[in-house]
Parts: sequence; C-alpha cells; structure tokens
Amino acid sequence: MEYQKILQKAQKEKQMIPQVLGTLIIFNSEQIVDGIRRRWAFGKGVNNDIIGEYRNSDYQAFKVSTNPRAGGYVDLTLTGALGRGLTIQKKGDKKYEIFSTDYKFERIALKYGIEQFNLDQQQTEELFDMLYYMTLENYLDNVWLI
Repeated sequence: MEYQKILQKAQKEKQMIPQVLGTLIIFNSEQIVDGIRRRWAFGKGVNNDIIGEYRNSDYQAFKVSTNPRAGGYVDLTLTGALGRGLTIQKKGDKKYEIFSTDYKFERIALKYGIEQFNLDQQQTEELFDMLYYMTLENYLDNVWLI
C-alpha cells in the first residue's frame, strides 16, 4: 500500500517538473542576468571571444580609463542602463527570452548580435547544474513527504 502511494506521488511530481523549472528560472533571474553583466564588464562575448572592437581610438582610450577590465574591447556598460534593464521573460512552456528594457537594446543587439544577451557555455552549464539539483531536491522532498 505504501509503495503505491509513493509511486502515485512520484508520477504527480514528475508532471510538475516543467513548472518547477520555470519557477526556478524566474526566481533566479537576477542571478542569471548578473552573470551576463559580469561577462560584459570584461568585454567577453557569448562565444568565448570578444564582444567587439571600437573603431575610434580616442573612444577606446576613454573606455579603458572607465573600465580597464575589458582591455579596450566593447563592454556594453557605458551607463549601465542596458545591463540594469536585463530581464528574463517566459515565452512558452519551455522557452525563455533574455532582453533589456533599455531603449538601446535593439540597436545594440543588431550591432553586436542578439546572442550577446545570452549566457555563454560555462554559464549555461552552471545554470543547468543548479536547476538540475534544485529540481531533483524538490522532487525527492515532495515524493518522500507522505
């Protein structure tokens, strides 16, 4: 009898996994977008490259003086508004979009690539690890609580 209750509860909890994942993504959205902002501060692109290079050497020197961590490469952090506007929005059952509410978002996405608003490979793996363990913990806690 006890085995049947556990099995039924496990089936019910299994159906809830997509909802749990969605809740975890939204709940941790600030941590996720903060990783993007940190990557930008170093001028790192989403493909383990650089975001871009400045054409104007005077502007490049100015940027080095304001953010030497980026090494003179594009860092998408002049005023900070683009990064502060980073938002995660649910677009479907298993689809989420990261964008900025800043007015420069579309122009910058066209210039440097919309992919710059995504996580890089390492950030994605860390996110998936976190989601996996948190979802598994939630699942096991709920199945074994009878």
